Amino acid sequence: MSRKIAVFVGCALIFTAVSLVAMPSFREVCRDLVQKNDKSSVVRGKNGWLFLKEELQHVGGGKFWGEGAGQASRTANKKFADPLEPIFTYQKLLAEKGITLYLMPVPPKVLIYPDKLVEGMTRHAAEQDQKLYSEFYAILRKGGVQVIDLIPTLLEKRDEMNVYCKTDTHFSGEGLALFAAAAADVIKQEKWYQAVVKKEFNQSPQEVAIVGDLLGMIGDTTVEEKLKLNVVKERKSGKLVASDKKSPVILLGDSHTLVFSAGGDLHAKGAGLFDQLSAKLGFAVDLLGVRGSGVTPARIKLFQRSKKDAGYLEGKKVLIWCFTARDFTGTGGWKKIPVAPK
Repeated sequence: MSRKIAVFVGCALIFTAVSLVAMPSFREVCRDLVQKNDKSSVVRGKNGWLFLKEELQHVGGGKFWGEGAGQASRTANKKFADPLEPIFTYQKLLAEKGITLYLMPVPPKVLIYPDKLVEGMTRHAAEQDQKLYSEFYAILRKGGVQVIDLIPTLLEKRDEMNVYCKTDTHFSGEGLALFAAAAADVIKQEKWYQAVVKKEFNQSPQEVAIVGDLLGMIGDTTVEEKLKLNVVKERKSGKLVASDKKSPVILLGDSHTLVFSAGGDLHAKGAGLFDQLSAKLGFAVDLLGVRGSGVTPARIKLFQRSKKDAGYLEGKKVLIWCFTARDFTGTGGWKKIPVAPK
């Protein structure tokens, strides 16, 4: 090898090494954006995409269970930082009542669309962070918790459709349909499912224009985002689906269980996860959704209902627990909440 070639190769190797060291990880990018947006709860992405800062804090925190829980969690009381044991406990309490828990977290939007965050990011930029969830869910499954992991499906469909709203914190109408289908698929495999009396539902495609909640947070209500929804109605009565307290299926969670279903600032009625899941199953489910955290307040709501009505849990077979994954590191932490009074 000549001296010139050796020098050239050496410089190339040094340049490559420096580039690799200098290139920040996706997690580091998220942490940097959180610091730069210290006065706003919204991070502006590319081409009109908006992201909740709390979501970036969650992703930037890295491993959020075990030894990593205390550092990643935003709760003040670190003894409530680790989500593992409270989830295992809740699954066991439900099982004692004959109820199967299916955990169905909604992945961070930025985890599915990292390329919409900043210039230079590709759709593969968050792969290492996506694997964290696979690792976490594997631990839960090993401990007996059923998990509905939508990350692979969302990644597969993300270029075919916007599975999340660009200007809102929630999944889109097309995105929530993927969640409804996944939940319905596992429920239909339950032995009791075939014996439940079914109804027929009609679904009407509808395009709506919304002002996303992230736009509202930055004080811009002039931009509308168009979404495709399917409004569900009972075929016989022509009415929107009503929650059924006697349903064998409980849908428990945060505003992801209410958006496009509750109306008002949640954009529409009759087209949410609750409605879509009911239509796919052929019967109305029992909706227990809250506007706050789907972790503690939602479970408290179920407890209060079972406390008020001693027979409420009789006949319940499945609980779909759906909440934003950023709440794995939320400020409320993870406390052990009973299912029913002793």
